[in-house]
Amino acid sequence: MSKYGKLSLAVLTAVLLAGGAIQARTAEPAPGPESAALTSPQAADAPRSELRDVRVDRDASGRPTIVLSGSGPMAYETMELKNPQRLVIDLKDTVSKLPVGQVPVGSAGVQRVRAGQFRRSPEPVSRVVVDLDGPIAYHVEALGDAVTVAFDTPVAESKPEAVPAPAASAAAEPPATETKIAEAVAVSAPAADTSAPKAEEPAPVETKPVASSDTKSAAADSSPAATAAPTEAPASAAAAHPADAPAPTRALSAAAIDKLLKEPAYAAEEPPPQGSAPAPTAPNYGTQTIVTDKTNYSGKKISLNLVDTEIKQIFRLFHEISGLNFVLDPAVEGKVTIVLDNVPWDQALDIILKNNGLDKTLENNVIRIAPTAKLAAEAASRKQLKEAKDLEVEPITVTRTLSYAKAEEVEKVIRDGGVLSTRGKVIVDKRTNALIISDIPKKVTPLDQLISTLDSETPQVMIEARIVETSKSFSQDLGVVWGFSAIADASRGTKTNLAFPQNASVKYGLNVPGAGTASTLAFKFGNILDSFTLDIALSDLENEGRGRILSSPKIATQNNERAEIEQGVRIPVVTTTATEINVQFVSASLRLAVTPQITADGTVAMDVIVENNTPDFVNRVGDVPPINTQRAQTKILVADGGTAVIGGIFTVNEGQSEVGVPWFRHIPGLGWLFKTRNITNENRELLIFITPKIVKIG
Repeated sequence: MSKYGKLSLAVLTAVLLAGGAIQARTAEPAPGPESAALTSPQAADAPRSELRDVRVDRDASGRPTIVLSGSGPMAYETMELKNPQRLVIDLKDTVSKLPVGQVPVGSAGVQRVRAGQFRRSPEPVSRVVVDLDGPIAYHVEALGDAVTVAFDTPVAESKPEAVPAPAASAAAEPPATETKIAEAVAVSAPAADTSAPKAEEPAPVETKPVASSDTKSAAADSSPAATAAPTEAPASAAAAHPADAPAPTRALSAAAIDKLLKEPAYAAEEPPPQGSAPAPTAPNYGTQTIVTDKTNYSGKKISLNLVDTEIKQIFRLFHEISGLNFVLDPAVEGKVTIVLDNVPWDQALDIILKNNGLDKTLENNVIRIAPTAKLAAEAASRKQLKEAKDLEVEPITVTRTLSYAKAEEVEKVIRDGGVLSTRGKVIVDKRTNALIISDIPKKVTPLDQLISTLDSETPQVMIEARIVETSKSFSQDLGVVWGFSAIADASRGTKTNLAFPQNASVKYGLNVPGAGTASTLAFKFGNILDSFTLDIALSDLENEGRGRILSSPKIATQNNERAEIEQGVRIPVVTTTATEINVQFVSASLRLAVTPQITADGTVAMDVIVENNTPDFVNRVGDVPPINTQRAQTKILVADGGTAVIGGIFTVNEGQSEVGVPWFRHIPGLGWLFKTRNITNENRELLIFITPKIVKIG
């Protein structure tokens, strides 16, 4: 670019940025009640304070009042955001020390209060966000070490007096870099009327703009009408504020141009996004992405508004912003039309590169820009060259004898793991359990480390299972057998003393004996003539028993190796068909099968199967006895040497039966003469314990 081209570019850049800075300055509202409510007069520097508490009080009408308590006076600024409605309070030079970041409210149009540390540098700012249901009139006041926010009754959206003007809330001091440019342009150019350019003024230079300032000034087009656009915006601003009306831009001196280009004035850090105050939330137990290729951008945020701008000029802007050096490939060319607001500069750079088929490589502080295809070809060429240089080296052969691992298994891991080069070979010697490896020297060391890791001592685990079965039974039988007979007959010396009947006899018998015959008590009563007899027999039986069976299989195995131990009988089951006789053996045994895995923290994870099956020869079905089964299968984690209960069954069988004469057996006291009773209680309990122990060898 010629000297005059550079001079024209610098002049146009200064005009654009100066116009943006003045436009941002003219956007500030005149001091009034609204602006006083939005920006506290305490915005001056204050000693660093700590935000220690956020609470919500209620007035007599039940309306909420938010109290922000600190360790000292806190300077604050407020702004309102919409969609959804929020009130944002920034506490300058304040560090958040809140134990809880969210306080629910839920009344008078106020939903909740969220607070946290917004940023820590260059000066700490704590942000408090009040979520609202809609526009609400509020009043912010600083009282000593606290800032209070009082709310009135919610108002309709149409009442503008309750909502501070958005322009006033967004008003801020223009960045220092923009102020410098505006001042430099104003000093270098004499005052003149902005309505029309004078004859002696230089003709507009048809130069594409490079970048806009933070205030989003419009980009110039290549036509003369577009080049006049930068002077129209300041003119409109001067109508609102005649005192700040800028003078037309004239050619700057060479020293002024160099000063503007050296200062990083093309972009300034944007204010933080509104409503982005951090708020502690509940832990997220939903789906979370573990691996992602999303790029995190951390550069300063800028705003760009470019129309058909030469792409090579764009990288001067990023050089000034980032401080990095840019080297462009000769094939880099094209034009850029883009509008970005509040975007990190590194993200803006990636967007421009992708849109033009370009990519970048970073070496130290130098960024090289070239077409994507060219960089990909260069990377592939470098890879091929590196591989070719590696393969030029003569291979060497080493031998490793394995002590604990099988050579065949290690050889498979080496081949499938991609550790060998294209010239590498592995041979297995089964007789000596050794590996013979041939590869380039660069691969030998990683191979040796891999083999040392795989050929490590495998710890052993001793697993002991205990099956404890206890039983308790109780039974009781009570019964009665009795009867009587009476006879009135002259032959026995008794008579009825009646004309009729002269002879009479009565007999009665009750037979309700107990189920058992262990004990019987009998009585018989009669008179001397044997004309009246009474027979009674009482039977009772009580049985009580206790039992305990302990089975304790034990087995040792290596880590991650299945082991099994079994003891018992195998019962043959014969099945006969028309053509053949089949014999199948069914196990009725005590069996333990386990696969242990030693974890990094010294515990043992196990897949366990425990069975205790016994034949019941008493209740045979033909010649085949049924099998009583006790079995547990589970996965469990137990500490080294610890004991865990992996299964348990508790059975209670209670029964009571009563047989007797209807109605009479319910007579209190005498009812026992007319009934028999049986009581049975049986309790069974099965517990299975498992105890692993890591065996230290040597």
